Amino acid sequence: MADANSQETEIGASPLLESAEKELILAVDLGSSSVRASAYRLDATRVEESTEFRNTEQSFDGTFDPQVLTEQTEQVVSGCLARVRQLTGNANFIAAAWTSFAMSWLGVDSTGIPVTPVYTYSDARSGPYADSLRQELLHQGSLEETWQRTGTPIHTAYAPAQLLRLTAEQADLVRQVARWQTLAASILARWRGQSSSPVSNSEVGWTGMLNRHSLTWDETLVARLNIDSVQLPAILDYTKSAVGLAEPWASKWPELAHTPFFLAVGDGVGANLGSGCSDSSRIALTIGTTGAMRVVLPNDSRRTEHATAGAGLQPTPAGLWSYPIDSSRWLVGGSLTDGGSLFSWLHETLAVEDTGALLAAAAALPPDAHGLTVLPFLRGERAPGWATEAALTISGISPATTATHFVRAAFEAVALRFRLIYDRLRPLLPPGTVIVASGGALQENSLWRQILADVLQAPVHLIDVDEATSRGAAILALQALGLPLPPDPPTVHTALPDREAGATYALALNRQQELYDRVIGST
Repeated sequence: MADANSQETEIGASPLLESAEKELILAVDLGSSSVRASAYRLDATRVEESTEFRNTEQSFDGTFDPQVLTEQTEQVVSGCLARVRQLTGNANFIAAAWTSFAMSWLGVDSTGIPVTPVYTYSDARSGPYADSLRQELLHQGSLEETWQRTGTPIHTAYAPAQLLRLTAEQADLVRQVARWQTLAASILARWRGQSSSPVSNSEVGWTGMLNRHSLTWDETLVARLNIDSVQLPAILDYTKSAVGLAEPWASKWPELAHTPFFLAVGDGVGANLGSGCSDSSRIALTIGTTGAMRVVLPNDSRRTEHATAGAGLQPTPAGLWSYPIDSSRWLVGGSLTDGGSLFSWLHETLAVEDTGALLAAAAALPPDAHGLTVLPFLRGERAPGWATEAALTISGISPATTATHFVRAAFEAVALRFRLIYDRLRPLLPPGTVIVASGGALQENSLWRQILADVLQAPVHLIDVDEATSRGAAILALQALGLPLPPDPPTVHTALPDREAGATYALALNRQQELYDRVIGST
């Protein structure tokens, strides 16, 4: 990797960016609801005036238009750099780092031009193909082994089922694909004048086709999908940077022309590290549009010089996933497809006019006092059941049911799903592990935080962190460069569990599981 520090230049004083602050990191966050670019100082604080963003729009089939996302990404990078130029006449970007919604997956032609949409975790059309592959592996006695080998289940959220559907239903489209890429890899290749780019093992883990033992493409699974290995990009640690931009980007972004660009990682990695959850002492609980609970664990198989590939690799807990951050760390946990999206849908469907009054009324209700049992699967289920046909189900509606009841029941239902994930993670955690909460859906929602504490029967610590995911990207860049890391974000509020409420929610969880078994089937 090129020595980024050798590219320092003398720059004049600025009222907003002092000379000591002019070494910056560009952080690009390709999110499922927005694309953002920000400049970070070397203490991982964001230059607030630098952030540029564009809202994104996902198709009803769970895909994105790659041309639109590429244009939006270039717009936010241009906007961020323009803002930095206004703050100071010049700045030295010593690194550029990425996070991307996971998974993102698209096919490009021999010149690097996208020929498919961007496929995502919420593309549910491949459900029958996921079910068929799962049954095939189950019949052969290799379903669990495949989950452990790849760290992921067979599900519509991952590439294997989607590729099977594309091959069966859109063979002409698949034949146009010269190389499969992630969104970030496709954009980086474009900026560097190349037809394709390597992909980080972090992003590959999210496709469901990574062999966890070797950190290479899983040959057994790839062979089942009839993919030619030449169509798959090289897999590297995110730390393997690339330097140099092609025209017109080198001229448009001269600050980045000699900046090392690290490979993108999954957004969950960024959210964990950005919220200070960088080891097993802190478990991250994030609710934005979606939800997730994740913890960072060491890759024990690489701890000793003579360890064989995969020896000592931590088994993936039942119902959860395990993705690499890099060759030395794993991110283990579970995701919910619907978090804040469920409340947003209820808010719109119920035509709520006074959100504050609605939340206050919901907070005034005792735990589980609404008579409802909810399976919160507005857009399907991921952890821990991974049911491809799961749908939002509400049982117990009566003439007395109100909008307040629906909202409180929805918050509780999502929290109960987190309890299932938490119970599976706890055997991996040391005593004293704390739960750190972040995400837009929790920031101003003290009710939901209290419900989570009561359901999990553990304190839930809300932290003061701004743009946790992109901050995590900046921290990853600092780690790759061997620079000092910032302290963890401070806690601004702690919700303490109520034991009586916890007993009530334990009964509610049993009732939710009974409904799940009746409607969806036992897991």
